[in-house]
Amino acid sequence: MEHVAIELQVHGSRAMASGPKCSPHSRKPPSLEAALHDSEALNRSILEASADCIKLVSRDGMIELMNAPGLCAMELASPDCVVGREWSSLWPENIQATVRAAVAQAAAGAIARFTGFCPTAKGSPRWWDVVVTPMQAEDGTIRRLLVISRDVTATRAAADELRWASEHDSLTELPNRRAFEAHLQAATIRAMEGGGGVGLLLIDLDHFKHVNDTLGHGAGDLLLKTFGRRLQQTVRAQDYVARLGGDEFAVVLHNVDSEAEMMVAGESILSRLHDPIVFEGRVLGTGASIGGAMFPRDATCANDLLKNADTALYALKASGRGGTRMFHSYMREQLQVAAAQLGLARRAIAARSLVPVYQPKIELRSGKIVGFEALMRWRHPEHGLQLPDTIAEAFKDYEHASAIGEQMQRSVLQDVARWSGNSLAFGRVSINAAPAEFLRDDYAERLMDRLQKHSVSPELIEVEVTEHVFLDRGAEYVSRALQALHEAGVRVALDDFGTGYSSLSHLRDFPVAVLKIDRSFVSRVSTDSQIAAIVRAVIDLATSLSIDVVAEGIEKPEQADFLLKAGCGYAQGHFFGCPALADEVPHLLAVGQLCDPMMSLRLSSLGADQRLVTLSHASDPAQSLLSGRGDWIKHPPSST
Repeated sequence: MEHVAIELQVHGSRAMASGPKCSPHSRKPPSLEAALHDSEALNRSILEASADCIKLVSRDGMIELMNAPGLCAMELASPDCVVGREWSSLWPENIQATVRAAVAQAAAGAIARFTGFCPTAKGSPRWWDVVVTPMQAEDGTIRRLLVISRDVTATRAAADELRWASEHDSLTELPNRRAFEAHLQAATIRAMEGGGGVGLLLIDLDHFKHVNDTLGHGAGDLLLKTFGRRLQQTVRAQDYVARLGGDEFAVVLHNVDSEAEMMVAGESILSRLHDPIVFEGRVLGTGASIGGAMFPRDATCANDLLKNADTALYALKASGRGGTRMFHSYMREQLQVAAAQLGLARRAIAARSLVPVYQPKIELRSGKIVGFEALMRWRHPEHGLQLPDTIAEAFKDYEHASAIGEQMQRSVLQDVARWSGNSLAFGRVSINAAPAEFLRDDYAERLMDRLQKHSVSPELIEVEVTEHVFLDRGAEYVSRALQALHEAGVRVALDDFGTGYSSLSHLRDFPVAVLKIDRSFVSRVSTDSQIAAIVRAVIDLATSLSIDVVAEGIEKPEQADFLLKAGCGYAQGHFFGCPALADEVPHLLAVGQLCDPMMSLRLSSLGADQRLVTLSHASDPAQSLLSGRGDWIKHPPSST
């Protein structure tokens, strides 16, 4: 039986279906005619019901038919707009080659698929997922192509949003660590293949946690967003800015060849950050520390470049925040030492192994003990008592310094409460406060709360601070805390006076009751006439202001003799007594007078057994460390 082509009229175009051919002298059986009618209706229904844009395209790519939903999706008024046109001509130029290749592939008998962007007739942006299928006749020849284009704009937009969210920080809208690491990797690979240099700057906002803790997360968020925006505005268009998390940002500098370029970029960033940021009427104090490294000068891969820039940042923060520092190889060893110290500190804090020892404070004229300074030791599980310089890195960090200060305060106040309960006349006990402990504006309140819980009178406590607390961020909190403690009866001592940051305004503006002359001066008073003159001037100044003077670190009789004659009232040092454990304090107090009122005449002839209260009878062999010179770190070593 022969076949006949039946024409289907769809929107003015003809689609062909085939059926059996009848004799010209016979009529079509009713069943065949009905079947053809049903087939035409079914094809029409499928075309019109589909939400996709369906087209019949000739082997050479000319559009023969487009369904109504397709016309609607393409925002076309009628089929006449496209029928008879080359299908590829409807696409943007940059993808027309892809469209023609798909037509050729399907005309050759294979299914082709691609995704591309093509706006509608009215310019609405659209993304299409396109499948081109060959339509074979019964003899196997391909007469036309079936093109199904699905609008995937919404799906693609959702995928783009998810991708953007996965690669960007939602607060600052900057690329996040994941995107940054991919970009840095690609940048170093390009530099290896094509030459040129890549610079990396890691930026930490100084004391960001302090802003969050004192003003709330709203202030912190504003600071981060503002800094991120300023950072983008400061660097070149070709550079890459990212927020790595918390208060850490990064800048990848492309095509840099010298350290000088890196330093200029860092200083530009710091200068821009100094512009005031106002939150609810308050100016947020801002500063940053920047560590930098260069590829290939400092690293052979992206990971090493990141590590070395971080090492430079850590080295900068260890020696004092603020500024820009480039990586140098010697910093690796410093980083290892710092990491080891922090590890020891964390273990000591967790094990509650901090131990206070007490160094006697002597009235020079009478030789009597009039108080003690609480110094920190920590007990190593294998090596016994250790000096605080073995965990010095911990005092630069707010969390570690606060945890150490809290444990020390609790232990000292327990000892003071016990001594008071036993009616011991021990005078005042000095507690050292690290600068980091003031960064949350509640130091005075926390100390007063602990005094109350341990039933310790404020008059029995003295708080020692160094001048560095007045220079660090949060100095206003220091001022408020010291004033509150002074009003409650706690005495304030200014420690390490004369070590480089001395200002007479500190004696005027803060409630200082005690001034302590640093051991670096005391050790030279008997051998350096200029140092001796400075010490006399400090003593005279303090006396005229009704401020008590304590000389630290006296180790020789001639030093004590000089200070007594110069009018210094009080002294500390190994010449008078080693730091003692709490259980030894009653014994020291029982000795009472370490030297007689005529000390200025007899000091040089006193024997060691008269000057020093030894602890040789103690059972703990590690107590030899009690006399070590690495006493309680009162401020980060970077400040000394």
